[in-house]
This record gives sequence, structure tokens and C-alpha cells, in this order.
Amino acid sequence: MKLEHSTTAKCRPEDAWGVFADAARWREWGSLLAGMTWTQGEPWQPGSQGVIELAQPAFKLKATVKESAPPERVVWTSEVMGVKIESAFHFVAQPGDTTLMRAAIELSGPGVFFINDDMKKKGMAAFTPWFDALRARAEQLAAART
Repeated sequence: MKLEHSTTAKCRPEDAWGVFADAARWREWGSLLAGMTWTQGEPWQPGSQGVIELAQPAFKLKATVKESAPPERVVWTSEVMGVKIESAFHFVAQPGDTTLMRAAIELSGPGVFFINDDMKKKGMAAFTPWFDALRARAEQLAAART
């Protein structure tokens, strides 16, 4: 099962990555993600580990960075209640100093059976505003720089 969301930001990939990578500020963009605390390795490097704190619902999720190529992409993996989660964030340069921001969350494993369409809709309804607020913050910082 794959959930995806994308948007185009009026900024460079470095701007979007800079805002995204500041996980301590994730709470500022909405009620879904409260932040990430690094527990092992250098932040955003392959093999590094952290704990992602979800605000709604309150939950902590261990994550391991699978791939990382700042400012273009990062992929991490997690597992909870029989569901394997692979989260990928891409920041791709587009013409005119814009960036395609894409998030893809792939869910697999036996626990996926219990995720119904309503749960998917609620998850995306919480994630989309968070990701769009990240985009708005990156655009704001890029505009202030020029």
C-alpha cells in the first residue's frame, strides 16, 4: 500500500531540505509530527537511527535512515504492529527556482490488512497540511533571502 503527496514550492531544494531537516521544528507545521530525536549516528546519514514523535495520535516510532542524499532525498524505514513502513521524501529542482516536493509512504506486512480506506484518508488528511506548511515555510525563508 502506498500513500503519496506532492506539491511545488517556490524555492530551491536546499531551502526545502533545510526546513525539513530541522526536525526539532516539525511541530510548528501542524498537529501530526512533533519531531525526531537522533539516537545513533549522524543525523540524516544512512544507518543513523532516531525516534519520530507523532503528536496525533501520540506515539513514538523508531526509524532507521536507509538512503540519504541531501538536499534531494531521504528514505527511512520503521516497523510497528506488523506494518513495515518506508517513508521517502524527495526535493527535486524544477525550472525557475522551484522544487517538486514529494512524499511517499509505503506500507507492507501482515498488519496492512487492518488499514482500511477511512484510516488512509484520515492519515493523508493529517499529513497533507503538515507537508504543505513545510513548503510554505521553505518559500517564506527563500523569499526573505532574496
